[in-house]
Amino acid sequence: MKPHPVFKSFDRFGVSFKNHLLCSPFIENQADRKGMVTPALIRHYVSMIQQGVGAVIVESAYVSQQGRSNLHQLGISEEEHLPGLSKLVKAVKNEGGVIGISLTHAGAKTSEFICGEQPVSPSVYNFGRDFDTSREFDIGDREEIILHFVHAAERAEEIGMDLIEIHGTDQHLLDQCFSLKFNNRDDEYGPSSLEDRMRLPMEIVHAVKQRDSISRPICYQFSIHEKLEDGFNANELEQLIKMLEKNGIDFFHPMPPHILNRIFDQEENLLEWISRFTKKPIIAEGNIKSPLVLKDVSILRLADWYAMERSIYARPQWFQFLKRKLVS
Repeated sequence: MKPHPVFKSFDRFGVSFKNHLLCSPFIENQADRKGMVTPALIRHYVSMIQQGVGAVIVESAYVSQQGRSNLHQLGISEEEHLPGLSKLVKAVKNEGGVIGISLTHAGAKTSEFICGEQPVSPSVYNFGRDFDTSREFDIGDREEIILHFVHAAERAEEIGMDLIEIHGTDQHLLDQCFSLKFNNRDDEYGPSSLEDRMRLPMEIVHAVKQRDSISRPICYQFSIHEKLEDGFNANELEQLIKMLEKNGIDFFHPMPPHILNRIFDQEENLLEWISRFTKKPIIAEGNIKSPLVLKDVSILRLADWYAMERSIYARPQWFQFLKRKLVS
């Protein structure tokens, strides 16, 4: 029997991937309290490549101290972060893997104890006991936030990351802007339209793509499922994808609860809907934790990468298990 297409090598963006399996970013909190790479963090990502994945996207790294969400979160906000990140990149590439990094700003989802100041977000908000009430970002904050993302992307390029992802989910800053739940401003960054809610994320994407020092492909990670109850529809999804494309996004990373769930009261899942609106590459993710789900989503032939649910990695010899179960 032939190997399943998921396990075949391929090229994208001038980068060679040994297969279509990708370890998606999830916060490991294995950095030290200065946001530096630790030996444990390097071992984790090297192990993922050794076990079989073709690519890893490193856990969400804060682009500024203001945007830090956890005491042991990885940082890419300072030059002092680069030596450790460079070691991580080299270690992964030495094992034949492709490596990217996710860039994030926590927005209101942090505290003064963690980030060193009152959190900023599109509107005043408090996520609960472990967080502090945020203040609404002003024009000066906006300009700084954009520059923080640009400089973080430049650092990622400098150390040899193959891919750069802008983190627009998990109720962090860019997701807060996107969401009607967290955004009640009364200016051009407010909730009156999708264009206004996505204004800051688009300004960040545009600024990153316009910088001559950044040539790596840029991905945007986003989630819409919790916006559906607020009326988010297929027309707005198309508008979102087209806005991201117009501003230069190279590939997409949608985050549905389950990759095969139907949406918009139609037969198609989110992957199928997005593929209607773009021909750019897509990372498929969302509860892919069995060979059957992986097979069903790969049959669609709409994604370039498949991000398995993290529980699969706890299974001994999970890669060999998938190869036994998936044959073409």
